[in-house]
Amino acid sequence: MKIIYLWIITLVLLSNFSYGQTQWTKYQNNPVLTKGPSNNDIIAIGQPTCLFENDTIKMWYAGVGADMKARIFYATSPDGINWTKYNNGTPVLDVGNTVEWDCGWLDTPEIVKGPKGYLLYYYGDTTQQSPEISSAYGAATSPDGINWTKYQGNPIFKKDTSIDWEAKWVESPAVLYDSLTSTYQMWYNGVAKNWLIKIGYATSTDGFNWTRYSGNPVFSVGSGGSFDDMWLGTPAIIHRNNLFELWYSGFSSISGFDTIRVGYATSPDGINWMKYSGNPLFDTYSPPYDSLIDKGGPWAPDVVYIPSSDIYKMFYEAEGGFSLAASPNTTNVNAVKILPDDEIIIYPYPASSNFTITTFINFHKANLKIFNVLGEAVLIKENLDGNEFQFELKNFPAGIYFISLSDKDKTLSKSIFFSN
Repeated sequence: MKIIYLWIITLVLLSNFSYGQTQWTKYQNNPVLTKGPSNNDIIAIGQPTCLFENDTIKMWYAGVGADMKARIFYATSPDGINWTKYNNGTPVLDVGNTVEWDCGWLDTPEIVKGPKGYLLYYYGDTTQQSPEISSAYGAATSPDGINWTKYQGNPIFKKDTSIDWEAKWVESPAVLYDSLTSTYQMWYNGVAKNWLIKIGYATSTDGFNWTRYSGNPVFSVGSGGSFDDMWLGTPAIIHRNNLFELWYSGFSSISGFDTIRVGYATSPDGINWMKYSGNPLFDTYSPPYDSLIDKGGPWAPDVVYIPSSDIYKMFYEAEGGFSLAASPNTTNVNAVKILPDDEIIIYPYPASSNFTITTFINFHKANLKIFNVLGEAVLIKENLDGNEFQFELKNFPAGIYFISLSDKDKTLSKSIFFSN
């Protein structure tokens, strides 16, 4: 495999809100989680949904077993790379019995934690992947994320055939709980009769009874020829610093499934969205690329923020299983200056255990942090002054790292390949 030296330089100018997590680097040893070896998820896995709790990344996902039925599974990881499947791949939420609405297939899980503990939303139907038959969401509650009780009023959310943009079916909910207003917020995919997929919005006071927003859909496909002119699929949403951030899979009528791309948008209220002008962020063929791993992805992204390392981690579905990409947090409310690419130099190229960072603008009392792809800080330096900084990193493993250099006026973020 070719070694790709990916250099990304971003300094964010913030007004009312700004674009933040747009610079993503794929993990060079993807996939991080694969199907099997249990017969329960031996055919395929997909649709990850994650929480970060107590220094652990917790993932719920859909898996297809040897009986060709899909169920919900659970796995944990300390770093996003090394995963342990619950009970060797035993499902934590099973299909219903033969007369129930979800007896054939469970998919597109979404996890949220609120006053009821863990709430899991999922797509269900009566026949394997036949969404036009039932097309509805169910809900389940759990005190620990493992032992689940299906809500007896299921299904809680069905397609509305009178609304054209979701008349075929609904799926892939993304749900947040707003503790200030005690409100659950849902963004969901609707499939129209012409097969366009858009995103709608709904709210609930109890997590089970939902009211659609009258102005749906709130997020629509792009213009003809754009990377997302057919589908805006599987939304992932985070709310931080009074800003809603949304990542989604985009599908083009031109490239089709040969190339799936990840897009990004922000919103002050979860309803009025602005797409990032630099979309798409990355796609099927972004390096490192392997046809056995990356085909069919990046689909169904889900994103978690790791506060200790100030890094975002994205997990997404592809041919090889679940893959990982990471992004430094580039949102800085004090950022006031943009540094052009040619005003920043790191020598040697690629960086080695001894390297120098040079910028053509001075920093004052700056903090510099270097993180590996796990989000672990491998170097922290404080109170740096000037525009040239020399470092010695002995026994530094080769790989991709994130550098963040910031003072009260500006922030420089960069991903870089170190070779030893």
